[in-house]
Amino acid sequence: MKRIAALLLTLALLLSLAPAALAATASLYFGASQVNYSMDKGAVLTIKAIKAPETDLEVRFHDQRGNSYAVAFPAGKTEVQALVQDTLPTDGSQTLFILDNNEGYVRRTPDVCAAVPKGAASFSFASPVYQTFTGREITCRVRVENPGALAAGTRIYLVDEVGRLVDTLEHNPSRTAWKLTYTTDESWMPGRYISIRVETRDAAEDTALFAVSHTGRKAIWGVDRPDNKIAFTMDCGSHNRYVPRILDILDQYNVKITFFVTGAFAAANPDLVREMADRGHEVGNHSWTHADFDTLDKEEIYSELTRTSDLLESLTGQPVTLFRPPYGHCSGITRSIVNALGMHAVRWTHESMDARKEASQQNSLKYSTRNMQGGSIILTHTSAGCTVAVLDQILQWYQDNGFEVVPVSQLLLTGDTWLDENGILHQN
Repeated sequence: MKRIAALLLTLALLLSLAPAALAATASLYFGASQVNYSMDKGAVLTIKAIKAPETDLEVRFHDQRGNSYAVAFPAGKTEVQALVQDTLPTDGSQTLFILDNNEGYVRRTPDVCAAVPKGAASFSFASPVYQTFTGREITCRVRVENPGALAAGTRIYLVDEVGRLVDTLEHNPSRTAWKLTYTTDESWMPGRYISIRVETRDAAEDTALFAVSHTGRKAIWGVDRPDNKIAFTMDCGSHNRYVPRILDILDQYNVKITFFVTGAFAAANPDLVREMADRGHEVGNHSWTHADFDTLDKEEIYSELTRTSDLLESLTGQPVTLFRPPYGHCSGITRSIVNALGMHAVRWTHESMDARKEASQQNSLKYSTRNMQGGSIILTHTSAGCTVAVLDQILQWYQDNGFEVVPVSQLLLTGDTWLDENGILHQN
């Protein structure tokens, strides 16, 4: 009986550390990435759930013309249909519908659906992302559906996000694809969003990211600083058990850190992620599934990054500018896409060992304080009880030894900077 009582007491303690119970977060996606429609009947979009939601949801989505939509998704259902008619264009152009993040659900792929008039010609990139390095060629493919429905000689423009013309094509009704190759230079860095526009239509048909970087550029490991500022970071992708306690300890020391959060964690714990930001902490991208990025193709890397950043930004109201690669694996291809999406890839100079077999309170304290200097970045994990147990000792050590803990973005240098072969950021 004593053992049972002790177990019950432990369980109660763990529950007291967890946030208030949240309804399960539904995972929603479009039933198809493209639908055909007729103007008299409108476009019918199917939205599906991997598992039926436990509560009624309001699902929101928008199109590339700025129109917003909402549809009720009842509890217990695995799919609903939304009819769109009045806002559809009459010029034969397709309409892209994009799922928005909203309370109670998270988006899954496909989260974009193209509605194409029956029989109309439509244009799209073969991939959402293309990648190369400066001085090399980058090749993309533009696909055409129903090419015979558009007049020969109609001009097809490829333009970037600021309206600069990249290429002009003349439509050929017998052609179903183009293969386009460009030689990249510094002007392409870190990336460009290129859209396909048909001269007779009012909106872009499709957009893809072209990511370009230097072959030798590395992830940031640390910073060469003249002061004693350091960044304490916690990767957050597992259970939420210790997070409330961590936040309270950080408040006691008036310390702001960077949490690198996975999309899966954020989807399951939206209130905790909001609280991180509300308490003044920085929230960075740690991928969606904590996959090994060295095993992913470009499309998978792009999806892991964009889905996570979109969700984190919707929860915190802040742009996501930092990415921590799972397992520290961050190839040149990954860094190119990370940089093109407006983020820095950040590793660490000090590892607490709290996610390894050597994990212990003693090692968390030792490796989080040993050989500390200005510009250091310390890696720990919110799921590591050994680190949480000595977190106050670590923070007290920093305070006693004159180190100022800041979020990673405040540690990084700005302006004219360069990275050495060890990934240390310097000011010129």
